[in-house]
Amino acid sequence: MTLLEPTRHRGPYEGMVLKILRDEGPTSRTRLSAITGLSPTTITKTVAPLIELGLLTERADEYGGLGRPAISLVPVPEALTVCGVQLGVGKYRVGLTDARSHVRSRTVSTFDPTLPPEDVMSLIAADVRSLLAADAGPTCTGVGVGAPGPVDLARRTNIRSVNLGWSDVPISDLLEDRLGIPVVVDHNVRSLALGEARYGGHGADSLAYLYVRNGVGLGVAVKGEPFYGGHGTGGESYIGHTRVVEDGLPCSCGGRGCLDTVVAEPYVAARLAELGGPVLPDTNVMSELHRRARQDPAVAALEDQVIDHLVRSMAIIVNLFTPELLLVGGSLSSAPPEVIARLREGTRDRIFPLLRDSLRVEPADGDDDALIRGAAAIALEVLHYS
Repeated sequence: MTLLEPTRHRGPYEGMVLKILRDEGPTSRTRLSAITGLSPTTITKTVAPLIELGLLTERADEYGGLGRPAISLVPVPEALTVCGVQLGVGKYRVGLTDARSHVRSRTVSTFDPTLPPEDVMSLIAADVRSLLAADAGPTCTGVGVGAPGPVDLARRTNIRSVNLGWSDVPISDLLEDRLGIPVVVDHNVRSLALGEARYGGHGADSLAYLYVRNGVGLGVAVKGEPFYGGHGTGGESYIGHTRVVEDGLPCSCGGRGCLDTVVAEPYVAARLAELGGPVLPDTNVMSELHRRARQDPAVAALEDQVIDHLVRSMAIIVNLFTPELLLVGGSLSSAPPEVIARLREGTRDRIFPLLRDSLRVEPADGDDDALIRGAAAIALEVLHYS
């Protein structure tokens, strides 16, 4: 197969039509014309190259009346390949997906967090090429990268990643130079929210995703669309840098007493070490916290404190954005059911009463495919469905 597809000139309405077909399912040209307000001739001109490329096919609908049956346009998700890259601190995941963000191959790699960003991008590009070389699917049309920290509104530069020590890293430019195809970058947790809203099968297109690992991140999708704020960046949530303890511990952002400093893994692991011994590498910190809490009253008090800070923050998220579903991910993805139950009930107890019965609080799917799906959703949204 050809590993990478050069940028193709797309018609002005292709993304809109593909998005409708993704969301609505098989649809006739007549109905597409009614939905979009475009003339039947324009619809025909728009879908013709998509049929030729194999991205759409035609199907005669069942019809029991007189005359010719209607012909519907049917999307062919497997006719497209995009790449998703979820970048973390010392680890990244790379995978290939179709137009529904279904992951068909993946690889997980670690790296030295002190490496220059250019070297990390070279490692990622090598893994992308390796996956593509072994893949029998269509050519790859683009890459989506979920990056820690704020990104610019053009979705090309990682403005600042505190935990990696990066500032103004042009991730799109660096990877495009190495791969020769379009690259889109967005905030990692917002990409997870988008992926779950679009392709997670939750039955909720308005959701919030709270991610707890080295720090605390938040992504929100409203009616299936990623939420963007202002301030000249991509509008990332800085919930992890909200002060929750006056005169608390210093935070990597320069503040003190931030949420990051009382619930993130480094803090919890350090407190557990003080109270009863170090946490082994690759241990789920929230699970270890719960295990020790059942044996030690001092650790139980620490667990109460962590859960209280989390549920207060989760209640604020729900009252502000009123999501149907609040997913908790990162180290919370595999937290014990008792911890999730306390987060769920504590959050419901603190939110506006009319929201309590309809809110769902669930652990996110924390496996590699779920993380890659979010990164690929960025590429799909920008390069395929817009």
